Amino acid sequence: MVDPISIGAVTAVLGTVTMSMANEAGKRAWESAGVLVRRIAGRETPAPDGSEARAALAGLLVEGAQRDPAHARALAAWLNGAPRPGGADAVPRQLPVSVRFFTDRQDPLKRLDREAGRPADGRPRLALVHGPDGIGTSALAVHWGNAHLARFPDGQLYADLRGPAPDGALDQATVLRLFLRQLGFPDGEIPPAAEDRADLYRTSVADRRLLVVLDHAQSAAQVMPLLTSAAGVFTIVVARRPLSGLDAVPVPVGPLPEKYARDLLGQLTGEETLAAARAALPEVLARCAGSPFALRAAAVRLAEPARPHQEPPVRDDDPVHTAAEDAYQDLVPDAARLYRLLALRPWPAIGPGLAAATAQLTAPRAAALLAELAAHRLLETTATGHYRYRPSVRRHAETAAAREDGIAGCTAAVTRAVAASLRFAVRADRAVLPQRWHLGPLYATLEPGPYADQGEALAALTGELGRLLEAVRAAEEFADPDSVCQLCEALWAVQLKAGRHDELLPALRAG
Repeated sequence: MVDPISIGAVTAVLGTVTMSMANEAGKRAWESAGVLVRRIAGRETPAPDGSEARAALAGLLVEGAQRDPAHARALAAWLNGAPRPGGADAVPRQLPVSVRFFTDRQDPLKRLDREAGRPADGRPRLALVHGPDGIGTSALAVHWGNAHLARFPDGQLYADLRGPAPDGALDQATVLRLFLRQLGFPDGEIPPAAEDRADLYRTSVADRRLLVVLDHAQSAAQVMPLLTSAAGVFTIVVARRPLSGLDAVPVPVGPLPEKYARDLLGQLTGEETLAAARAALPEVLARCAGSPFALRAAAVRLAEPARPHQEPPVRDDDPVHTAAEDAYQDLVPDAARLYRLLALRPWPAIGPGLAAATAQLTAPRAAALLAELAAHRLLETTATGHYRYRPSVRRHAETAAAREDGIAGCTAAVTRAVAASLRFAVRADRAVLPQRWHLGPLYATLEPGPYADQGEALAALTGELGRLLEAVRAAEEFADPDSVCQLCEALWAVQLKAGRHDELLPALRAG
């Protein structure tokens, strides 16, 4: 009879070996295992992909060892020499910075307190914070996490689950790679298969006291592989709506009551400014409809010098859309045009170079206008110093572009952005791999980029990877196969030196 404990031990070692096949040590370990499998099973067996395949192979090896003492000795020798299950010991501190001014939300905060503090009973600690765009769900989760750092001495993981396409979702394999890297695993030890990454992730966090925030989740299916029942792990999922099929404590977030909306405005502007705007305050509060995003955008307007009276734009049912229209009306023409044209593609990170090419500006002017758009709350600033749109704001800008710039103007803007992205990628790729054979015609006309060394050039390429992948999608949609192929060729250095195959694969299929 097969000993299930022996199967468990062999399965664990097989898991360690197959999960580490991204590096040379793992490949050598599997070559050794392959010899053993051929000896016991009498046939070639591919490396098992997934927990069920590993368990089946472990059962085959143990049964063979029980039939033949020589096989048992060979299996024992292999187990003693194979890599043992282990883990990384980094303490991630990945939560974004909390907002400075935060008001109300006592009931949602108490719900998070209760779920985080309940006795361990085998159920996952899991809360779903949900509410419409701009209502402050992400801010609530991040604020609670930063206020309870002492509860999670082994770290805090954070992932933005928004995908590159509008309303898209980041795939689980990419998120798991991000988490494993944050936990301290080098790229060479992160397994290629999503199932194996999930196994490694759960094993690594099993004994940790850890907070995990999954922001902008799209569905229960996206979230499920990222969950664990580990007693010390508390996962907060943030979404715009309840996620069907996700067994989580609901934490609904609604509009701020008027009292707290006024308090937030006072904190943001100062009570003197708020008192000076007393006559306009009822209209401002009505237009904001309790949305913290809209209130923060309105605070910018209230703090600026008084303008000649003008009728406000018609109020929209969506307070974020209303706030975007109010801010848009205050922009100078160059800033308004840049705001519209950058929204034509869901660029994950916008910098001065991309902005300058899109709107035909100098880089310094583009940088100044990006800062102005961020000051008006029309763009968000990322941790890397780039900018991005909030989804509802981008929809407003895209609608304005269709109305004011027309099909020809929009098409030309996207074409310029793709061309600039291609030139950047070719120059950086040439600096990373100067000696390789090139195919694209731009390689014959462009010099390598101005980088100190190959490492700096590779960092520049990987830092702009999201933008370059979006440029591939744009070129494909615009029926520009030459740009698609050249962009994919320019990403060869990222494939060779940085991996990132999960992100690159869809673009490579297009090219």
